[in-house]
Amino acid sequence: MNPQTRSLLIQRVIDSLAIIGPGSTFERFAVVLVERLRDVRLLQRGSSVGGSPVGGALDAVSENGRVVVEASIVKGYFAGAMTKPWGDLDHTLKLAPLAEDVYLLSSQRAETGVIEKMVNTALKQGRMKGRSLHLMDSRSIAEVIIDTLMLRDDVVDDLARHLPVLADIRDDHPASLRAPPVSPLYVANEVVDAELDRRLVTETCLEIGGIGGIGKSQSAAACLLRSEDRFEYRFWVSGREIDSVERLSSVPVRRGGAERNVSALLQRNRTFLVIDDANPDLAVDRLASLCGPDSRILITRQNPSLGAFAMPTMEERQARELLGKNLDPKPSEQAFQTIWRAVGGHPLSLVMLNAAAREGVPWTELAEDFENIAMLPADGARLADRILGRLRPALEEELCMFQWAGQTHCDRAFFRHVVGPLRLRAFERHGLTAPEGAASIRIHDIVFTALKSLNWLTGENSRKIDGRLEAYIIQQIREDGHGLHLIAAQLRDKITSNVANGDRRPAFLYALAMIWMGSAIPVHLLPDPLEEARRLKSLSASDNDVAILVVLESIEATGRCLRQASGDAAAITWLWTVLKSYDDLAVMADLDARQAAEIKHHRAKTLRILGQHSEAERLFEEVVVSYPLNDAKLQLLRSVCRKPQGHEAARRYASEIIAAKLDGGSVSPSLMMALGDALNGARATWARDLIEQHEELFLSEALYSAAIGIPQGYHSVASFVRAMVWHAPRRVDEVLARLPEPTPLMLDDDQSRGGYGEIMLLAAEVGDRSAYLNRALGAYEALKTPDHYQKRKWGETLYKLGRHQEAEAVLESIDDQSGRIWLAHNLSQVKLELDKLDDALKLADEAVVGAKGMNEKYRSSFLLQRAKVKIALSHDPADDIAEGRRHTTNPGLLDQFTEL
Repeated sequence: MNPQTRSLLIQRVIDSLAIIGPGSTFERFAVVLVERLRDVRLLQRGSSVGGSPVGGALDAVSENGRVVVEASIVKGYFAGAMTKPWGDLDHTLKLAPLAEDVYLLSSQRAETGVIEKMVNTALKQGRMKGRSLHLMDSRSIAEVIIDTLMLRDDVVDDLARHLPVLADIRDDHPASLRAPPVSPLYVANEVVDAELDRRLVTETCLEIGGIGGIGKSQSAAACLLRSEDRFEYRFWVSGREIDSVERLSSVPVRRGGAERNVSALLQRNRTFLVIDDANPDLAVDRLASLCGPDSRILITRQNPSLGAFAMPTMEERQARELLGKNLDPKPSEQAFQTIWRAVGGHPLSLVMLNAAAREGVPWTELAEDFENIAMLPADGARLADRILGRLRPALEEELCMFQWAGQTHCDRAFFRHVVGPLRLRAFERHGLTAPEGAASIRIHDIVFTALKSLNWLTGENSRKIDGRLEAYIIQQIREDGHGLHLIAAQLRDKITSNVANGDRRPAFLYALAMIWMGSAIPVHLLPDPLEEARRLKSLSASDNDVAILVVLESIEATGRCLRQASGDAAAITWLWTVLKSYDDLAVMADLDARQAAEIKHHRAKTLRILGQHSEAERLFEEVVVSYPLNDAKLQLLRSVCRKPQGHEAARRYASEIIAAKLDGGSVSPSLMMALGDALNGARATWARDLIEQHEELFLSEALYSAAIGIPQGYHSVASFVRAMVWHAPRRVDEVLARLPEPTPLMLDDDQSRGGYGEIMLLAAEVGDRSAYLNRALGAYEALKTPDHYQKRKWGETLYKLGRHQEAEAVLESIDDQSGRIWLAHNLSQVKLELDKLDDALKLADEAVVGAKGMNEKYRSSFLLQRAKVKIALSHDPADDIAEGRRHTTNPGLLDQFTEL
């Protein structure tokens, strides 16, 4: 596992263990953990039938008395003389004289060396002869889960009942960035493996061709796994939507419902990319041109080009092994020969026959089915039809999920929600799935083709699954996690299709409104807020909870779309027209306190965008008084912190949100990152001690969100790096070491790419300037529709790389009045380098004049630039230098003024 990823996951488990409770919850968790670690059944004696602790009893003992568990959530468990652990050991040995393995577990964190010291001391005692002491703190518990248990669904299912974060880690986060696992039924073909390894040395882009289900994807996945030590990055992407080499860099690469880009890594790092099921139009020589000297691309497709490696069918020995794998009885020689003559060594056909045999169909019947059938046609659908028909009693509901989705992949969490974890694991064991990421499940194309011809999906079944999807989305709406983001990405096309065809359930509309990128929002499918609010006005709020949210989020989504497509002015003009929506929603019958607070909160946000700051602040205050809406507290914090007299109130709001997070309250990851950004921006004034005390809480959330591809993650990490460059430059390397690499599996949209670019731009101030600037430029060049801020940072990167004319062109293309003073400052720097001194001075004047009020903290930087321009014009810079020194305490700026 990637070390940074491992560190993030371990810390997340530690944080959750620290707040687990009550005590009986941790005790039950500890018992299950040891049961799974030791594969032993434990009798839980330390809890009553109702789950309350029983005094004087051990938490759990194995049936033979050899394994004993004692768990504690006592704070200070590892402090001082370790009184509590020693007492627990005495207690354990007294009540369990046959104990050979004693497990003492605590939800607290031990200082380095404390556990080892106690264990070594204990094992020297005579009473411990023949016994082992396992003393586990939250760190060691987290490590053993992430390192040894995380890939076992059954274990995680059991542990997650007591520590829910484990299910989130498994389902939302790719525990490894390695290649997808090969099927449990996979049978290696040594000849194929050797040939692919040979070509990997001699060919930059190698190709595997052959009919569907012949094993191309499995062989490619095995090849990717074998190459672990040779390449820095190894990625797997679907070729379903890549119809040209250009699209690999310029449009979304669909994998797991997200958008990826790998071209920069292919050029600059040792990267191995597999494009599975590639489009016939992709030219091998042009793909090869994307690679640096040490990178490779492997593609699989049914229609191979000249020179491709033709994937052979299995040899008889391999086919026999695959057909009877994990089965008893194996097929008779006569049955095997009949099947061999009918289907040959086509792996997927053999896998499906194996699956049918698992469901109890006799080998003689399976052999008779194929006695007179010729070899598979190119698409394999004819054979697949027969086999899937045999599987219908066992797998009809699972396979219908893909027919319903209209695609070969489905969101894994939703699939699991519909069929259950046990049936999910059973389905994957049938070997019908193709290699795919942790967030999605994908079936082979040949199986999907068969499904389309079989048409198992009835109208009733389709409506039933739609209902499950609706319920799942509603469940995710009120949970503080990333589930809604993932389902909207994985099933975006299906949800969009449902809405376009008239199924306008509020849950579906809400999912569409939550798409972040303005250019991707299907605003034409969202309801008109005025009309929808007018319709809801006479209805009961208790029966229309999600419908209310749809109106609120549709206003925000449409505003985002307008800002990106037509600019701020168009968005503001439109927002003025929809204010009455809030009035209509506010008079609905049966509004509860939360709904009323959310409506007023969204109204206040809109008013702030419209420049009505006093009224917006008044409404936010009313919200906080009526209902503890943490989002409103954040908005108030942003308002009151602008003036010194509001700093104490800002501290109070921030502290309340942090306390709610630590107590398991309703604080979403998005809200936590936004609060971290706000505190970072106020480090120099009221927020220094708060951000320093809780920095790890915020930074861990930002880094984890970046690692799972949440757009806000990189943006939030950038706010920390920006602050550290000024206040603690020595710590920047520490954060960069924990930053997930910018893989295509993480950077899924312009917000993430822009955030990563800014991190690299900032890091260039304190690290390897050239390397970081070029990484920043690569991120900015990958943007599809950059906003004003991202374009300005792009221009700033070009300026710092010495590419001044390009920087001038980028910066002069920006029309952004809200950020005009910073744009003027950047343009002044570029004009100075291009010897356009009069323009440079005018722009510097503009920046200095605008540096007042909230922006006064930037005045010294702007004065420094104007002083440089004046020196170039042979003007006297003394006043600017003196004033600039008065406005800053930053050592770097002071040094630059001194050098002038």
